[in-house]
Amino acid sequence: MKRSTFCDMPCPVAQSLERIGEWWTLLIVREAFLGQRRFGDFQQRLGIAKNVLSTRLRKLVEEGILERRVSSEDAREVEYRLTDKGRDLMPVLLALAQWGERWIYKGRSPLRYRNRHTGAELVRLAPRDRDGVELAPRDLEIVRKDAAPTLKPAAGRRAGARSGTR
Repeated sequence: MKRSTFCDMPCPVAQSLERIGEWWTLLIVREAFLGQRRFGDFQQRLGIAKNVLSTRLRKLVEEGILERRVSSEDAREVEYRLTDKGRDLMPVLLALAQWGERWIYKGRSPLRYRNRHTGAELVRLAPRDRDGVELAPRDLEIVRKDAAPTLKPAAGRRAGARSGTR
């Protein structure tokens, strides 16, 4: 079954999924964050079929998430390096990891994410406004730049209202 395309959907989430929503894609990006650069290393670490890896790497390069470079160690080899656009996916991967830690592993994941320089574990990622105030879903609204709000907080609650539960 072929998946639907989100090309015509005017939504940043849909457009992001159009580019990175296939599961191998984010695992390849994860491996790039972990220092993998060569086709064979991606293939070995992920156990992904070569044709699938080739297709995904090509798409990541076309999207500007990875770039191809000649290897500094062997001019006959190509390396794949994260671009600024690719590095901006770090919070996405961390948010997915933290969600999985909480809801799939129930706090018992074998992995921990921490600052390599200090050893400090990461705090939970959360949306914040420009003043640093952490926001719950009820505090958000989505507005078109040229129109009235298109999505409002749940009925009975006003935006910015705080309760003791989060």
